[in-house]
Amino acid sequence: MKKLLLFPFLVILCILPLYQVAAAEATEISAVRVATRNDANIPFVRTVLDVNNKVTPKLFVDKSGQYVTVTLPGTKVAADLQTDYKADENIVSKITLAKRLNDTDINFRLPYKVTTDDIKVFTLGPTGSAASRVVIDINDKSGKVRQWHKWKHLNMGTYGNDKASKPANKPVTSIPAYKRSTAKGLKGKVICLDPGHGGTDSGAVGSYSQEKNITFAIAKKAQALLSAQGATVVMTRTADVDVYGPHAGAVEELQARCNVANIAAADVFISIHIDASDQAEPGGVTAYYGTGSKEGLQLATALHRENMKATNFGDRGVHAANFYVLLHTVMPATLLELGFISNPQEERTLNTDAQQQNFAESIVDGLSRYFS
Repeated sequence: MKKLLLFPFLVILCILPLYQVAAAEATEISAVRVATRNDANIPFVRTVLDVNNKVTPKLFVDKSGQYVTVTLPGTKVAADLQTDYKADENIVSKITLAKRLNDTDINFRLPYKVTTDDIKVFTLGPTGSAASRVVIDINDKSGKVRQWHKWKHLNMGTYGNDKASKPANKPVTSIPAYKRSTAKGLKGKVICLDPGHGGTDSGAVGSYSQEKNITFAIAKKAQALLSAQGATVVMTRTADVDVYGPHAGAVEELQARCNVANIAAADVFISIHIDASDQAEPGGVTAYYGTGSKEGLQLATALHRENMKATNFGDRGVHAANFYVLLHTVMPATLLELGFISNPQEERTLNTDAQQQNFAESIVDGLSRYFS
């Protein structure tokens, strides 16, 4: 009789491990993406792994500081997923996925010594249709990866005789009077304004302010002015948020901004930014257009001419560039750099309501001239 009573419990004990194995097998790594983020204060390599269940990553750094392992307990790698990945070799030499019993190790071979302070490991999701994600960020220790805000202002091609002029050396302390002319040709147009950066991405950082806040302030003022002229204004962000989501990869975030404009079938796309340098002296205003885009050139030129009337900053000209948002939007597009946050005089001026309003007015006037 006792044996009969024990039998159901023995069956349960035998079946339970099978359930545990099934649960472990249900967590699959289905995709891996690797990108270098050089738009942060410290550049880093980001590795994102899609998984179909939540996991708790475990981080290990060996004594040399050049071998990093992140273990995902109870996971397996999808059969068609590659196991070796390349990254910026200044930060990560090699990334390998390795199966270990019921776990998966993501192994990083590094060219320079790191500590746990140089690494961030976190999980996201699931949100909507997006899978759960494991995100691993490893900071650059080489000092060789140029930050985006340190190179995006460089001469990347000019048109005609418009060489990259030297910014004015005189201190910028005044704001010119700028009164927008009667705007025409804007009614019914769909304008996409892209306030650069936002959320977890501050953009360039000055002595007391951040790029993301200045770009948003200018965009909001321009939105109000354009709406008053009968234009439909689509904003890539309407608050201090990431467009794709927190801690997204650079391509994911930039493509999300392009998607806003493309889905809205905007007539033009204007990305608003503030420049920066590793020195205090550089300053001035620049407009970029996608390489080879004649309509982009016309748009950038029209806006730049008006922007220069709205400020006493130096004129850095209009240039062709291969910025992601200029190449992945399907309408004429321009990226505006409206001064340098690393320049103390320009930073102070950019944070005034008067200069922000001037740039908003000049953007509207430039669009009016472009559409006329």
